[in-house]
Amino acid sequence: MNATAAQTKSLEWLNRLRANPKIPLIVAGSAAVAVMVALILWAKAPDYRTLFSNLSDQDGGAIVSQLTQMNIPYRFSEASGAIEVPADKVHELRLRLAQQGLPKGGAVGFELLDQEKFGISQFSEQVNYQRALEGELSRTIETIGPVKGARVHLAMPKPSLFVREQKSPSASVTVNLLPGRALDEGQISAIVHLVSSAVAGLPPGNVTLVDQGGIC
Repeated sequence: MNATAAQTKSLEWLNRLRANPKIPLIVAGSAAVAVMVALILWAKAPDYRTLFSNLSDQDGGAIVSQLTQMNIPYRFSEASGAIEVPADKVHELRLRLAQQGLPKGGAVGFELLDQEKFGISQFSEQVNYQRALEGELSRTIETIGPVKGARVHLAMPKPSLFVREQKSPSASVTVNLLPGRALDEGQISAIVHLVSSAVAGLPPGNVTLVDQGGIC
């Protein structure tokens, strides 16, 4: 009985479609509008990039708290355990968080190597990572107001089996400042913290910051 009733309703609906040719046009138009709305929403969705990864629970919680206070949208990447934010805010947020001493941990991993060739040697992989990290740090430092250009050079010694022979990493940062501009103490501290927190085992005292006038 139910099947017969359903079949009857289907036939009635088809008959109404034949009687009113505008109905299929309305249905098609509604579908087109729905597709357009979906495409617009997809296009407006922000592109997310990694802000920090390999964070301790304490650092992760502190950073999430700051992002919430700043009304910055964020999400977690389950694959890498990273905190991701809109791509156009990555450099600005790293500096703002660095001024607040975040992250406090030593090792901060950036997702820089998206297209690494299969079968690459461990040495080449390390060299590529170091170059990518230097470039990423340089671009971030260049977002500071007085800075026109920046170069970062990292000295990352090979691990030693003997603790006494193990050397700490070091870094040199050269900034080209805009005419008549200078870095204030907060900006200098932020740059030093940003670089030292990007490399495991790199103490802030091993970061040298230089501008046109000499050591900052």
